[in-house]
Amino acid sequence: MLKRFPINWRSAILIIFGLFSLSAIGQVTTASITKEWTYAGKEEFGVVRPPASEFKDDHLNINVDGTFIMLKEGKQWSGKWVFQEKSAILLLTDLKTKKSISYTIKSVNETQLVAEYQSPDLVRTKYHFSRK
Repeated sequence: MLKRFPINWRSAILIIFGLFSLSAIGQVTTASITKEWTYAGKEEFGVVRPPASEFKDDHLNINVDGTFIMLKEGKQWSGKWVFQEKSAILLLTDLKTKKSISYTIKSVNETQLVAEYQSPDLVRTKYHFSRK
């Protein structure tokens, strides 16, 4: 015979509502990332470092029309972007080289964006951006 759990319907509904509201709080939207961003530094192994002087002009412009321009470590990328809101994955594809790079958007607000890249050898780097 099954034992009854000491949970009533009201408690169950409150728990479910709480879980849904927590998942909606951290959701990143397409509108929140389509801005002009200036590179502010990178975080590796929990340590945030400001950009080196030769990379102080690096930036990421994500346009509403689905195009982007990125200057990363002095190299220009431009092409098309796709964003999966559910998984918060931003895929950038360069038109010249046809190479793609994938970032997971960790956080975004009006003034800051944090995008994480995972290298083929599984090292994760978080790139910090601020509004231009």
